[in-house]
Amino acid sequence: MSFTYWFKVRLPGHTMQVIEADGIYSQPSAVDGLDMCPGQRYSVIITAHDSLKFNHALNVTFYSDFIPQTPGFNPLYHQVPIVYHDNAPIKTFTAIEDHEVKWADELAMELRDKQMLLEPVDQHIVVNVKVLNREMGMSIHAYGHYAYAPVPVPPLYTALTTGDMALSPSVYAPQLNAIILKHNHVVELELRNSFAPIMHTYHSHGHAFQVVESGLAKINSSIPVKRFKGRYPMRRDTITLAAGQYVRVRIKADNPGVWYQHCHQEQHNLSGMAFTFIEAPDVMQQTLRVPQEMLEFCRILGHPTQGNSAGHFGSDMTGIDPPLAINGTANSITGT
Repeated sequence: MSFTYWFKVRLPGHTMQVIEADGIYSQPSAVDGLDMCPGQRYSVIITAHDSLKFNHALNVTFYSDFIPQTPGFNPLYHQVPIVYHDNAPIKTFTAIEDHEVKWADELAMELRDKQMLLEPVDQHIVVNVKVLNREMGMSIHAYGHYAYAPVPVPPLYTALTTGDMALSPSVYAPQLNAIILKHNHVVELELRNSFAPIMHTYHSHGHAFQVVESGLAKINSSIPVKRFKGRYPMRRDTITLAAGQYVRVRIKADNPGVWYQHCHQEQHNLSGMAFTFIEAPDVMQQTLRVPQEMLEFCRILGHPTQGNSAGHFGSDMTGIDPPLAINGTANSITGT
């Protein structure tokens, strides 16, 4: 779900066995709790006690650094009774600090289907989080130099109708923050939250990515904090990008299409915190067809269905509103 809050879930007195994250099965992993960002999902197995002496409480904490801390609102606490016996009291436990809790961690998990680390890397892409501060304390956060915005010709239609030019970023409007991926290349994506003072999320459509590394983000250097050290890195489609942090993930570009990548915090997503994978447009042109009903629907609405983002050919973007540029000193999206 898209939401403002992050979630911490614990059932004191019980161990959770994590068996799945974001729809991908993992090797069982014993943890004390789950710390989830908007869009993340887990499946866990919990073994019940064989005693009816006590009931227990599932503790859920909603928290966010995006909104002011306010008692009763942020953080927000909920308890769900886990009933072993109608007349039993709820067992109490000594409170412990968050750093003492063993939270689920994708860098410590391994994939059940035993897919090895994707390598060697063919394309390394760096995406920087940028912030535009506006009046009355409002701000716009973006992945890349521009706030994402829709354009007259959807990028899928552009990728399918511009021939060899579909491999060039010049046919996609700047506000799409388009990244061209070559078919079957191993792509390492480095997301850097160097400038934003708050947490964000990264959610991928079209791919579940391998999580390989996270650390402290600096403009000119990376100091690794955690790196996957096993054989079968966990795959998932949503991850937290903490303030001052970078995360590296890998995919194989084996799913031709146009894939929306975005922050799962709803206000940030709606304000343009997104970019687009244009994946293997040459393969798309050979294998994908838009249903005639969809083309007819666009015709009725007066939307063009071919050409670049403006409905022209080449790099002519006449008629498109200029993109909203976001502050920042480092290059916003770079790749090799």
